[in-house]
Amino acid sequence: MAFLIGVIILIIFIIIVYIIAKRKVNNFIMKYFGTTNINNIIEQEKIMDEELPKSLSNMDSIYLDKIKKDFPELNINELKSEAEKVILECFNAFEKKDIKYLNIKNKKIKEYVINKIDDIKQNNASYKNIKIHKTVISKYEKSNSISTIYFQTALQYSYKENNNNYRLKQDRITTEYIYVINEEKLEKNIKAIGLNCPNCGAPIKTLNNKVCTYCGSGVLDIVKKSFTINNIENK
Repeated sequence: MAFLIGVIILIIFIIIVYIIAKRKVNNFIMKYFGTTNINNIIEQEKIMDEELPKSLSNMDSIYLDKIKKDFPELNINELKSEAEKVILECFNAFEKKDIKYLNIKNKKIKEYVINKIDDIKQNNASYKNIKIHKTVISKYEKSNSISTIYFQTALQYSYKENNNNYRLKQDRITTEYIYVINEEKLEKNIKAIGLNCPNCGAPIKTLNNKVCTYCGSGVLDIVKKSFTINNIENK
């Protein structure tokens, strides 16, 4: 009998503790979320996530001085603006669901846009109202043959699939710009880097030739004397 009474007392104690704990948790949730309905809380979090721009790995303060030292004539803000224009052009192609709206000849970027358009069509999705929030330097690398600047851009757009309503989405895009320092040392890795003719988009197989073997445009001076966009990714 004593054992049974002890079990009953323990059960009552656990129930009391549970009720008190639940009440405190509910009070806490109500204070910070205004509701105790879990579904409403999840929906509120989704809305907040849609309204807040994606965080960026802002390394301007770390890399900007080094880039200026290596390339004193480079206007980094102009390069950031160019990266944003590339992103807007890509999203214009997404919105129209047609690669012909992409004027950039870079092979990697064309493949990125083509694959994205295929996904959009398969999901019966639509994009509109893209807005750029901010672009920052996320990384800078320099070797004896090439320099690379990585930008991260926070943006938002309206997106929907099938017959659902448009919802605001936040995204983060990385763009990669390269500058050829020494074409002789770069030669062995040129295929891995994926340089393309800025005029026709044909792959540059060698930097020994001054002009593109496909369209005849000057190549070497362009890739050596300015930063050229080389890739774009969602990350």
